[in-house]
Amino acid sequence: MTKIGSSGTTMVLGLGNLLLGDEGFGIHVIRRLKEAELPQHVSVVEGGVGGFNLLGHLDGVKRLLVVDVMMMESPPGKIHLLKQKPEEPGKTILSFHQVGVLELIKMWGLLGYEPEITFVVTRPERMEWSTELSPPLQSAVDEASELIQRLCADFAGKE
Repeated sequence: MTKIGSSGTTMVLGLGNLLLGDEGFGIHVIRRLKEAELPQHVSVVEGGVGGFNLLGHLDGVKRLLVVDVMMMESPPGKIHLLKQKPEEPGKTILSFHQVGVLELIKMWGLLGYEPEITFVVTRPERMEWSTELSPPLQSAVDEASELIQRLCADFAGKE
């Protein structure tokens, strides 16, 4: 895992489990972005299922783009930009292994890290033992990568 926040003011954080098919979407997008030319102020990070291992690494990060899958009413592979944190009402955490990005955001806030956060998400088609994405999410990797590159270029113009 790359040190988060090690360069620049924008971080793109890909989350997910590569062994569960579409659950690995965020990591696939990050790997595509590592092949692209991004502005100097942008770092791309494979967060995987890092949980609390990701705490405390946002030093200097003003903008955070979180790439992940989310259960929602939408066709699999359709990309959504969310500026507001999604809610998980009634979720109870019984173990440190259940820590998700929303819990991390709460913890980051307690540690004094409050970057502008944008979620780049899609709904998975299937989450099963596989290292391959479903066809709709394979196509969505390109779309998400291009969208993130445009967002990062826009951020560069505002620096």
